[in-house]
Amino acid sequence: MSVLVFSDAQTAAAAAATLLAGQLIEKPSLVLGLGCGEPLLPSFQSLRAMTANGLLSWGKATLFQLSERVAEEGKVSLRAQMDEALYGELSLSEGQIIAPASASDNWADSCHGYEDAILQAGGLDVAFLTVGPDGSILFNEAEGEMAPTAHVELYNGEKIVTAGLSTLMSARKLVVLMTGAEMAETARQAIRGAVNTSVPASLLQLHAAVTFLLDEEAASLLV
Repeated sequence: MSVLVFSDAQTAAAAAATLLAGQLIEKPSLVLGLGCGEPLLPSFQSLRAMTANGLLSWGKATLFQLSERVAEEGKVSLRAQMDEALYGELSLSEGQIIAPASASDNWADSCHGYEDAILQAGGLDVAFLTVGPDGSILFNEAEGEMAPTAHVELYNGEKIVTAGLSTLMSARKLVVLMTGAEMAETARQAIRGAVNTSVPASLLQLHAAVTFLLDEEAASLLV
């Protein structure tokens, strides 16, 4: 486990983007899992800028979006948000982006198909995500049942299709971005606290190659 602390949120996000860029340069056929949390948006912006400047090529990469909203009238899909935040600037073909289904007549089959696609791609090389203020990871709530694979989760009253813990922990590397003073206690529990399901993010300590990137505010309670 590595813990990197930066002066502010923007610098931490840029560092995360640089780390991901390095992985892509090292392996052009990178299989990248992506969370959809708002704290990740500055990192996506940096990746877009590096791509626009000709520093990155995504032609051989595969991107797995790790969560999606169950379709509901009046709500924008996470895929649409990610198209605007990242995908639309990377010149990706449709087959290079794989997201959980937003609607299904058989969720078990749909989730199985998503997991199978990850396996067929050779597994996730890197998963990039953030942590919720309650310690949740990929919308898997604190105190909830930690499903191992893709499933439908009820998160804050909203149905989300999301990858499970085993899917995430099977990634070869994890990159976790946490910023802001409101994340200080969560970061302390996730990184220095006991491993337990009441703080799902604490389970990430068990991963063999996890890197936490924090700003000084989020890291203020680490000792």
